[in-house]
This record gives sequence, C-alpha cells and structure tokens, in this order.
Amino acid sequence: MKTSKLRQTASTVIALALTLSMSTTAFAQDFEPKYIGGYPTEETAEAMFEEYDYQAAVQFYIWGYAYLNSLGWEKGCARMGGDERSFYHWDKRVQSQHVVMTANAEVIYNWARYIDLSKGPVVFEVPQRCRGHFYDMGMRAYVDVGDVGPDKGKGGKYLAVSADYKGEIPKGYFEVRSEYSDRILLGFRSFPAAEGSDEAAVELGTQAKWYYLSEAKNPPKNSHIMIGDRPFSQEWPRDEEAFAWLAEVFNMDKVPASGLAHMGNMRRLGLEKGKPFAPDARAKKILKRAAKTAEAMVLSMAFRNRQDARIYDNRQYERYALNSSPIFFQEHYEEVEERAGGWHQLVGNFATYTPAKPGTGQFSMTNYRDKDGNALIGSHTYRIHVPAKVPVKQFWQIPVYEVATRSMIATDQKKSALSSTQDLQKNADGSVDLYFGPELPEGVSEKNWIKTIPGEGWFTLPRLYAPLEPILDKTWRWNDIERLK
Repeated sequence: MKTSKLRQTASTVIALALTLSMSTTAFAQDFEPKYIGGYPTEETAEAMFEEYDYQAAVQFYIWGYAYLNSLGWEKGCARMGGDERSFYHWDKRVQSQHVVMTANAEVIYNWARYIDLSKGPVVFEVPQRCRGHFYDMGMRAYVDVGDVGPDKGKGGKYLAVSADYKGEIPKGYFEVRSEYSDRILLGFRSFPAAEGSDEAAVELGTQAKWYYLSEAKNPPKNSHIMIGDRPFSQEWPRDEEAFAWLAEVFNMDKVPASGLAHMGNMRRLGLEKGKPFAPDARAKKILKRAAKTAEAMVLSMAFRNRQDARIYDNRQYERYALNSSPIFFQEHYEEVEERAGGWHQLVGNFATYTPAKPGTGQFSMTNYRDKDGNALIGSHTYRIHVPAKVPVKQFWQIPVYEVATRSMIATDQKKSALSSTQDLQKNADGSVDLYFGPELPEGVSEKNWIKTIPGEGWFTLPRLYAPLEPILDKTWRWNDIERLK
C-alpha cells in the first residue's frame, strides 16, 4: 500500500514524541539549584545551560514549523525536475501516492517554486477563472488571486516586491509586498467543472507566467512540469534533522525580526545564518531530545488544540486554519501556537479565509471528532447526512485524510473523497447519506462509502465552493459525523 512505510514511520514518531513529552518536564521540577554566596555552583550552571539550550531548541522548532512545510514543498517540486523557472501541474489531479497536506482531488493544482525577491521585483501573470494565493517561506499570506482577489477572476499581472522595495508599481499591476521574507510562492487552482474537462483546466493553468520585472521586454520562457502519476511528497523531517532543514531555510531566506531571538539562541547549537549547520556531539544530543518534545507539542496543537476554534455552537467542526491573521501577527503578539498547529496538516495560506461576497471563494473547516466528541478512528463505521440543495454556486466535498501523513487516505479502494460532482446515490428527498468505515455497510451503495484503515486515525476538511448566504451566515450547517453502533 502506498506510503505504508511513511505512515508507520510517522506513527512511530507520534508515539515516541507523546511518550517523551510526558517525561521531559521532570528535570525542571526535580533539579535543586545550589549556590555559593549567591553564585550558582559550576554543576548548577552546567545543568541550567543544558536545560536552557534544550528549551530554546524546542521553541525554535515550533516557531519555525511552517518553514519546514514550505521547504518540504520546495524539495518535493525539485525532485520532479525543472528549475526555479518551472511551474508544476497536477495534471491527473492529486492522488493517494501524492503526499500533499489536505489536498483536494476536485481541482487541478498549479504551483510555482519559491522565487527570490532579493534579485528584484517579480511579475506573475495569472490566468482568468483561477483561484490562488501568494505566501512566503513562513506561510504568511499576502494577496489572493482570482474571484477572491483584486483581479476578480479576470486574471492579470501581479508584481511581487520585497519589504524594502522603493520603486514604482507600474500601472496595471496588482502589488504583492512580502514583508517578512525574500521568498514568495504563487499557488493556484483551476477547475475542471468550470473548464469542461481536466485537460482544459490543465491548459488554463499552463498559461501562468513569471519573470523578473527587469526581463519584462523579453521574458524567458517558463517550463511546465506535469506531476502525473509519479509519487510526490512534501513531507518534512519530524526529528532532529528538522534543525538542519531550518538552517537551510535561513541560509535561503532572511530572518524576520520575530526570529532574531531564536537564531541568537540556536548559535550555541551549531545553527547560524551564513554558516554550515555544524552541531557538536552535545548539541546533537540536545536537538534529538528537543525535536521529539517539540513534535509532540505540535501534534497536540494540531489535533487537541486549545483555541476557540469551533465554527458552530452545536457542532464539532473547527476552523481549518487556527490563526486569525494570515500573517500570524496580532497587535501585541505572534500566533506561534496557532501557526504550528494549523500548518502541521495544511499547505498554502489564504489572505481571506471567509469569502466576503456570496458565490465566491470557498468556506472550509476541519473535523477530527464524531458527534460525541470522540476521535475518528478507522476501525469504526460512521455516517454523515447531507441535506438536499446545499447552498453553493459550485460544489461541496468531504475528503478523508490520514492522521499520520495528513494526505489522502490510501486503501485498495483508491478513493479519498465524496462530493456533489460525483454520481452519489440520493435519498427520495434529494439528500445523501455518506459512510466511512473499514467495510462497506450492508445495504449501502459503494458510491457513498470511503474505506478507512482499522486502528488508524482519519479526519476530514469539508469544503463548500462558492458558498451562498445561508452558509456564510451559518443558517446552513454541516451535520455532525455519527458513529454507527
């Protein structure tokens, strides 16, 4: 089965991280500092610095988690071939062998690589009828494109510039100013349902271009890489190797002001901008322990979050993005916990999460629990009732993702989502009942069922494309997922 080794590895990491997180607080609670005339003893100072460096590494891992997501995406694209000038297209839609965080099989994904703004302003030509977003290496979202962006679905030219750019924005360009990073990415979706076929949606995606403003009179050609059926993974290391990745990130990108203290602390552990990552034996030991603890913390933030994240007052659904700001900054603090928790299982950030205008954008949420608040586990059978005439202009979808990989569930059924674009078996009133479980329930059409993996957790991210007013004002709500006894 696809990703079985990856899933087993991820499950092992989860188990080890959760076990370790329960024991790592013992040091601070049990160690008794000793002093001589007010001076810490040599033994005390050594122990305190050991603990300080460990805690610093844990916090840096969590603060930088979204950067791991971004670098995982960059490396995943690089393995497919092409170069910085390439666009990458999921021409056969995302499939179960594609380890892409909470992807959607109803659309065609089109992505650029992370482009270096320190070389100058960058022009992106975006096709019409697409929907996408600009975000940086830290997953901060700046501008949406398409019907939710300034081009209003008509396409157009966007000019991405660094924070310190002082030049003019030429007439006819939409500005994208990257405040905290010198690397910018454009990701967008084209829609087979709107274009008439997958092929037409892919063709539309390949109309995208990017080039430096200085090249505008004679833009170099972009290559277009088709992912097809090839395996793809954006997964990042969830152990001490993550620190090597973070060192790589900040040798590619500038360090934002909120990261300076973290980078100052990490010098003691061999991570310093402009230098090769070189932890000594002591640092390696600390980083190994810190990564396990930090990963357990991130998993808790992702799947047992302590935010006020509920979408409805009487349902289990939560905001899929736990941050309230697309750039993770509130007036007096940075949304570190929210960013780490959300971007453990998401790729791509939106400048606008909830469409301001009915019939545009998408309204999404996530759910890890059944109606009774218990975790969704593949050993059990569940049902959700979807009423007739869901108020959307485009379509609705309920996908199933594995907790271990946060990507499409992989079973011999080779099916990971149910949606209004499919030929589902309907009830007499036009409603549909959808089922999730290890075996097809008796009397249920296989069209309405997704197979799950016994013993493995799964979750969903229901999407409502081009939602209408009843969805936006929450008078229409998803029903909870019910476990069948």
